[in-house]
Amino acid sequence: MMALLKMFLRAFLLLQFAMQLSDGAEPQNLNCPTYGGVPGTPGHNGLPGRDGRDGKDGAIGPKGEKGEPGVNVQGPPGKAGPSGPTGAKGERGPTGQPGLPGRGNTADSLKSEIQHLNAKISMIEKAVSFSTFRKVGQKYYVTDAFDATFDNGMQYCKDFGGVIALPSTALENQALLKVSSGFNQKPYIGATDRKTEGQFVDTEGKQLTFTNWSPGQPDDYKGVQDCATMLESGLWDDVGCGGLHPIICEIEIR
Repeated sequence: MMALLKMFLRAFLLLQFAMQLSDGAEPQNLNCPTYGGVPGTPGHNGLPGRDGRDGKDGAIGPKGEKGEPGVNVQGPPGKAGPSGPTGAKGERGPTGQPGLPGRGNTADSLKSEIQHLNAKISMIEKAVSFSTFRKVGQKYYVTDAFDATFDNGMQYCKDFGGVIALPSTALENQALLKVSSGFNQKPYIGATDRKTEGQFVDTEGKQLTFTNWSPGQPDDYKGVQDCATMLESGLWDDVGCGGLHPIICEIEIR
């Protein structure tokens, strides 16, 4: 590069010198006071050359020292991934506690309860209005020693909200016996086989769940005994339904 530059300068000087000679002018002093063979002053630096090619990778340096641990800071959550497949249906959980009743339900409940209490009080008042009454469980056995036929006795008890008394347990049978003590006649009990002979049912047509028949009873004597009475012993006997017998009513308080 420097050699080319020197050759260019020399050619330029020779060209200037030749032009001066052709014009007949004296040669000008070119500020080159040096003699032949003596190096001239250094010329100006040329333009920078192009970058050289990248050298080969050097050898891998030694492993550096272990750095300080980073700060334990949780990064921002990543994007939500796709939904997974639907899992199997789980078992049913335990039943929760019942909620509080609503205002409307509470008012209706209180109203119903008051009506029930009023009806219960009314029935008790009817029971204690009889000359004789005895409580057994949820029942009252009541009587005014009124004698009537079986059908009239049923209507009489119905008018007071009850039925002709019919014990359903041995305890009730004993209570009914005490109420009937002192009667001159055996009272009716609310059982009859008028619908099907030999099959005694209560006044609502339901099968009896308790009986206390006297030995050999019921015998349907002469084919006309379709109703039942209680003897002084507390045992039962079948009789006709048209005779007059004391009526003991059964009023149930619920």
